[in-house]
Amino acid sequence: MENENKSLPELASYNFGVIDLIKEGWARMEGSKLQLFIAFVVYVLVSVVLSFVLSLVFPQGSVDNPNTLNQLIVTLISYPVLIPMMTGMMMMALSHGRGEQIEFQSIFNYYHLTGKLSLASIFSSFLMFIGFILLLLPGIYLAVAYMFVLPLIVDKNMGIWEAMEYSRKKVTQQWFKVFGLMFLLGLIVLLGAIPLGIGLFWAMPLMYICMYGLLYPIIFDGIEA
Repeated sequence: MENENKSLPELASYNFGVIDLIKEGWARMEGSKLQLFIAFVVYVLVSVVLSFVLSLVFPQGSVDNPNTLNQLIVTLISYPVLIPMMTGMMMMALSHGRGEQIEFQSIFNYYHLTGKLSLASIFSSFLMFIGFILLLLPGIYLAVAYMFVLPLIVDKNMGIWEAMEYSRKKVTQQWFKVFGLMFLLGLIVLLGAIPLGIGLFWAMPLMYICMYGLLYPIIFDGIEA
């Protein structure tokens, strides 16, 4: 694996307030909300169409009798298409957090890293799956700890294992706070989806700005909260 023997950057300490970060994220949505929401809609549409087409080739089975193998195949085939777009949304939020102009088309900017990003997602997902199977808590721990693997690969030009380990070790320093932020943002997204999904216009951009536009620079760039 590329760069896997490279020593990790310094694990400097950091801190942040969960509620304060959400408030800051809300205030910082101006100039990015529409672009991030359009990017999210494009991602969902591509995901739905791709899932439908692949399910014709690899039938998913019924709710009572799912075809687990075909579901796994569809997921793996989807990764090279969807993961670079997901990374694009993360990088859009990060760019906005750094004061740069963003456009929704930039979700397509990372297909030159398709193999690397897809493999990173597969390895991370596999370890999380093992964690959930063995004991629930290790799976939850890794799901939070690996939140920044993809942007680290793009932004810091890290190798797959290097990004996984660096994300895990840095998040672990304030794991409960990061989990708390993710949990509250998840609730906001859930509530935003209830009234016909109208609230997602604010909830989805807020989630990305908080996690990647504000929290990522605090953790990995040494920006003070």
